[in-house]
Amino acid sequence: MLRIHFTGEDLARTRIAPAADPLWEIALSMYRLAGRRGRAAFAAWRHRARADLARLDGLASVRQVLSPLFPAASSYFPDFLTPPDGILGLEAGVDAVLSAPRPRLRRELDKLASRTGTPSWAWGLIDGRRDAFSDLQRALRGYFETAVEPYWHDIQAMVDADRALRGRAFLDGGIDHMLASFRPTVRWRPPVMTMDHPVDRDVHLSGRGLVLIPSYFCWGAPVPLADPALPQVLVYPVERDQVLAAPRARQAHGADARLLGATRAAILRATVNGATTGELAQRHGISPSSASQHTRVLREAGLITSRRSAGNVIHTITEVGTALVETARARTPAAGRPPPR
Repeated sequence: MLRIHFTGEDLARTRIAPAADPLWEIALSMYRLAGRRGRAAFAAWRHRARADLARLDGLASVRQVLSPLFPAASSYFPDFLTPPDGILGLEAGVDAVLSAPRPRLRRELDKLASRTGTPSWAWGLIDGRRDAFSDLQRALRGYFETAVEPYWHDIQAMVDADRALRGRAFLDGGIDHMLASFRPTVRWRPPVMTMDHPVDRDVHLSGRGLVLIPSYFCWGAPVPLADPALPQVLVYPVERDQVLAAPRARQAHGADARLLGATRAAILRATVNGATTGELAQRHGISPSSASQHTRVLREAGLITSRRSAGNVIHTITEVGTALVETARARTPAAGRPPPR
């Protein structure tokens, strides 16, 4: 059991990460690829990812470089592989991984060695060997580009939908209401957050606050950092209301988007901050059944994602939908200005 203790200052500093974190998705997808937990839920992705890695000769680097760092037989992996910079994108995150201080590398690799063993190449990180850093950098980038990035639009869409739910909970009842919205995965009884964890431990935030990171590949219980002395994050599973589509299937969404009419385009714009079916119907002067039909078409086109919460269905625009709205806005002439010839 894991218990996270908050102070008033911690509550004020707690926030939801603004986007999916590619390094956490790498780490947790490695467990989905090799482990047993979540095997059925991720079966289609596992099949495609393994085939793509084999075709692009990525399985060798996964087996030799990454798999020993994320051992399927243990829940522990080194914290330096998931730095806070990962939320800024893959390149910023990989740079932070490669810049980890040597004393920290030694401490965390020693801990890994005591549990499952450490690959011989990884000790080169402590010695500052350039080839070791190059192997790790190449493996992280290659794995992400092959097994995660092709599905990033869908992953980010589900993360955005989750963030819309948490934001709505915060507006309805503040930080207490938002933290309570994680039930049943997380139990919130102020000032303590409790969840299942392989090791029984208490983490006192002591004014540092907590960053909550929504993740597609997180399965079951949330995942904290192993070192309680680091700035604390908690990675939690989003509701996977759709299976990650094959990349080719998603490319057809653009053709569907061109069929939007005025009402449907307006509904799409209204989902930027999340909206329920009833709110969309009222805002656009249509019946709830018509609003539901419009959102179904938008959802099937990959432009929005829908999530049920407290008796309502909340619709949130996806990255593809956002790109469509921004493109349309760029092509609309400004008021009082003639369109370009």
